[in-house]
Order: sequence, then C-alpha cells, then structure tokens
Amino acid sequence: MSAQQLLDDILASHGGRERWQSVTAIDASLSSGGFAFTSHCQPTALRNLTIHLAPHERRVVFGNFGGPGGSGHFAPDRVAIHDADGRLVAERHDPRRSFARPIKNIAWDRLDILYFAGYAIWNYLWFPGLLDEPDVTVSLPKAGDAGSGLRLAAEFAPSAPTHSARQLYHFDDQLLLTRHDYTADVIGGWATAANCVLASEIVSGLRFYTRRKVFPRMGPRQTVLPLPLLVWIEIDDLAVTFAAGG
Repeated sequence: MSAQQLLDDILASHGGRERWQSVTAIDASLSSGGFAFTSHCQPTALRNLTIHLAPHERRVVFGNFGGPGGSGHFAPDRVAIHDADGRLVAERHDPRRSFARPIKNIAWDRLDILYFAGYAIWNYLWFPGLLDEPDVTVSLPKAGDAGSGLRLAAEFAPSAPTHSARQLYHFDDQLLLTRHDYTADVIGGWATAANCVLASEIVSGLRFYTRRKVFPRMGPRQTVLPLPLLVWIEIDDLAVTFAAGG
C-alpha cells in the first residue's frame, strides 16, 4: 500500500475527504495542562476555554482566554489578546520567532502559550484533514523510525504551523489514531514527545480525538516514558459547521 492510499483510507474511515473539505468551522470547549505548561509559568492558561476554529483559514479563537470574557486570537503570523470589551490588550507578529530568545526556555508569556495552543489545536482538531493540506507530504515510515505496526509519516513545509517538520502517526487495525510522535520545536530540539490518544467521538459524521496525554520519548529507541505527564488535553461540546451542501 502506498502512503497516499493509506491516507485515502484514513480519511474515509474518519468521515470522508469530501466531508472534511466542506467543514468551515469547528467549535468546542477545551481544558489542558501539564508539566510543559507549569514549567513555563503558564499552568492554568488553557483551562475552561471555548474554541472556534476556521480550519481552512488556519485561525483559532479561544474564548475566556486571559480572563472571563476575554479572547485569544491565533493565526500563524499573529497572535492577539482582547479583553471582555473587545479591546486589544497585547499582540505579537511573527510569534514563532519569539521562542528563539533564551528566556523562553524557562518562562512563557500569554502570547507564547496562545501561539502554542493555537497551532496545536489546529493540528489536532483538523486531523486527518490536516494531512491533506497542500504543504504537507505523507510517506511510509523510514526503517529507523520508532515503533511498529500501521504508521504514516508526514513532512510539513515551513508554511504549515505545527510542532516539527517531520512527524509520525500510529494507527490501529481500524485506522484510528493511537499515537502521534513529534518534536515540540518551540520548546526545544530535545523535546521529543508521544501524544497518546485515549478517546474519540463522532460528531456530524466526522471522528475527532477528544482525550490525549503527551509523554516524553527518549533514548536511541525513542522509548515512551510514563513520567512526567507533559500535557493533558480534554475536548468537549464539539460542533461542526459545513459549507452549503456539505
């Protein structure tokens, strides 16, 4: 089986390419935390938020971000925070470049975690439509890639907001995602992670992954370690909007 055929089958098992492409918005609620956020001075920044995601535009709005009624706005080239009255509180252009500063190894501000959460949620809620994007190329795993079983590798062009250029997806026999391996480049080139799927649900004919835990991968075999729990993710209240006729 070729990589493209495997992707076609994955899309079919998750609701179908045509239905994914007709999605115009995904709404949900989100709570997330873990050592990756605590260690960067942002332990509760992603608790009890709402999400409005425009997948084709690569934009995410987080409701209640920064306080009740506030909002955080993500786009790959700009992040911004607004207060409950809609006034601009803070913004940052070219936000990924900020992570090159040494201080970011120990402390993030709200714009940093907004950028991280924005691209991560776009990746997670837009999967597997994400792998059908024009700046993403899929391939079968290389011999040296960690793990076994049914897997699909992806190469992301610099234009795609994501964790790292190369990522690996693991599937079960029903083509459901079980694990997602990547390096969290904005944290550091050493931040190799295994994003483990715990639960999923079907909404409007599409499958979404709603419970995840992220653990470190280390060593020559990239063994998944049980601690620390880097990130936990809980997504609820999913709703999908389609283009007319979708």
